[in-house]
Amino acid sequence: MKEGLIHFYGKDFTTETRIYYYDFIENFIADNVKDWSKPPETEKIADAFGIVISKFAIEDFAFLLSHTGYIPEFYEHDSSQETLYSKLIEVLVCEWAKRIGFKDSYIQKQKASKEDVTIQIKDIVIVCDAKSYRLGRSQAAPNVKDTIKKADYEKWQEWWHLSEPHVDYGKFKSIGGLITFPSLHRWKGSSDAYLYSTDKNKPIVIIFYEHLAYFLLRGYDYQILINLINDYPKLFPAASKNQHSYFETILKNMFIKDWDDFFEYLKLFAENVKEKVIHTIDRISIHLEESKKRINMEIEAIEVSKLKEYLIESRLENECGQILKQLENIKKFRTY
Repeated sequence: MKEGLIHFYGKDFTTETRIYYYDFIENFIADNVKDWSKPPETEKIADAFGIVISKFAIEDFAFLLSHTGYIPEFYEHDSSQETLYSKLIEVLVCEWAKRIGFKDSYIQKQKASKEDVTIQIKDIVIVCDAKSYRLGRSQAAPNVKDTIKKADYEKWQEWWHLSEPHVDYGKFKSIGGLITFPSLHRWKGSSDAYLYSTDKNKPIVIIFYEHLAYFLLRGYDYQILINLINDYPKLFPAASKNQHSYFETILKNMFIKDWDDFFEYLKLFAENVKEKVIHTIDRISIHLEESKKRINMEIEAIEVSKLKEYLIESRLENECGQILKQLENIKKFRTY
């Protein structure tokens, strides 16, 4: 791994440094939110995060970006922590866009009916949805129709087409959509995801975070992405569900001049993301072991009679949880 790190990043990221970046976003959130009993100041924290990562060297930023998009397992589902983490992923993607030349890019504040990130240079706009998932997600890949909502992309683009012209650039042109995605959650084999993303009339590019990182490491600029989207009718004369065909087409279109080098980078990335997964498993295992010790100490301190009561209540909850909830609802809502 050392030779690969030096080749692509110009230096050897030690194990400690790699782990620092694997946990960087989670630790940043922990440092900036001390009280979760009230909603975090999301916009303020996102702005602070943006300032921090804007100062990273390209190599450090690319390494952080390559393995991102995996929500920490210790966050509650649909929690403020999860929402804030997802927002910081959007900040990462926006910073990437600015670094490759989309200097007018920004994070959308209006979330209800707008894209996550507006990737922009002058009058050219790409609407972007930045995805994040847990490594422990129950599905190997997310539901396609919940992930790629073509109607949303059409609505987002239409908004730009109908918006007031820019004072300097004139009428806006939204040329397509972009989904940034953690590759361990990709759809394998044939999938409607690739059918949607190979529609020549309504381009929606799916690209993994490691691809964004390589973009930076080899100095590619915004014009590569613009050309890719504009060439969709030629690249995809007919839509297809085939994963291999899709990625071979878009990646060769972007990285053909460094094709062999790109595949060497993917080998290094595979080692890095495997290490990240193992690190996550180790953290969970330590947490479970510590929880087991704590529970054991608490039980040891309980009197036998109280312990029996606790066991009865616990078993009743496990075996009759649903009916107990229904009883609670009857008493709460069906008064007579």
